[in-house]
Amino acid sequence: MNSEETLTLQNEFLQIRILPAFGGKISSLRSARTGEEFLLPPLHRYRQVSRTAGFHEGDLGGFDECLPSVSICESTSDQPPVPDHGDLWRSKWHIDSYDRPITIHADSLCRPLRLTRHSWLDGPSLVLDYDLLNLSDSPTSWLWSAHPLLRVEVGDRILLPDEIKEVVVEYSAAGVFEKNSAIGWPQAQSALGTAIDLSTVGKRDGVTAHKLFARVGRSGWVGLYRKRTGTGLILRFDPSALPFLGLWICSGAWPETGTEKQYTVALEPTTSNVDSLASAEQNGTARSLGARRRCQWKLELRLLEASSPLSFEAFCAKAIASASNPEPAAYSQTP
Repeated sequence: MNSEETLTLQNEFLQIRILPAFGGKISSLRSARTGEEFLLPPLHRYRQVSRTAGFHEGDLGGFDECLPSVSICESTSDQPPVPDHGDLWRSKWHIDSYDRPITIHADSLCRPLRLTRHSWLDGPSLVLDYDLLNLSDSPTSWLWSAHPLLRVEVGDRILLPDEIKEVVVEYSAAGVFEKNSAIGWPQAQSALGTAIDLSTVGKRDGVTAHKLFARVGRSGWVGLYRKRTGTGLILRFDPSALPFLGLWICSGAWPETGTEKQYTVALEPTTSNVDSLASAEQNGTARSLGARRRCQWKLELRLLEASSPLSFEAFCAKAIASASNPEPAAYSQTP
C-alpha cells in the first residue's frame, strides 16, 4: 500500500478523504456545495510514529479511532499497558474494499482486537459501520471512542439534547473546573465561582482546555453549529451501544509543549464515561468481548445546510428533526 494513498467518497453533498496508512484517519469532511471544511486540518505533517508515542507527536487533526483506551494506562487484568489514545491511530490500516462501502481494518497492538470500519455516503450523511472482533480464545477488555477534531470559529455552538443538564469533568486546564466534579450544562460555574457558557466557542485564549463527559439518555445525537455559514454537523448514534458522550473543548491550551496548539471541539460518542480503560474497569463501564466474539455499532455524521444560512434556532429545529428520523440501514452485515 502506498503510504500516501488517499481514499475518497463524494456525492452532491459531501467530500470525504480517508488515510489508511495514518490510522485510517478521516482527514477531511467537506461540503461539496460550498467547500466548507468541518475537520481540523493537521497541525503537524502526517508521519509514522512509534508504538509508545504520545498523541501530541501525531498530526493533531482529523478524525481518529481510539481503542482500547483514550488515555495512556498501565497493564490491567494481566493485559499489556495501553499507549496514549490507544494504538489504532498510529497503525497502518489494511484496505479490504475500495468500492462503496470503503472497508478498512486494523489490529490492536496491545489487545487481541480487530476493528473493521465500513464507510459510505447516504445523502448528506457519512455513515461509519463498525465491527469489533476478539481474535483470541480469551475474553478481553476495551473501550472505544470516536475522536473527530472539528474546525471551529468564535461563536460556533455545541448543541446537546435538552435532557443533558450536567457533565462530569475529566480534565480542565489550570483547574478551572475540579476533576471528577459534576457541573451544569450549558452554563457552568468554575472553581472560582465564574459563570462560563460551555456551549459557545470562545476566542483562542491559550488557557482553555476541558474534557467533559455526559451520560446519554434516549436521544443519541450531538451537534456543532457554525455561526458564520449557518451550517453544521449532527452526529447520530445508538445510546444503547454508545451510552456516553465525551466533549473536548480546547482554545489553544493543549498540547502543553510545542508551538502548535489545538483550537478545536471534539464530539466523542463513546462506550465509557472516562478516558482510561483502567478507570473504566474500576467503575464498571469497560466492555468485555468474549473469545472469538464480535460486536457492531454505527455512527452517522450528517451535514445540515440550506440554500441560505440557517439561524441557530432553525438549525436546532432541523437537528432535532434529523435526530428523530430513522437511522440509515447498515450497508453490510457481518455474520
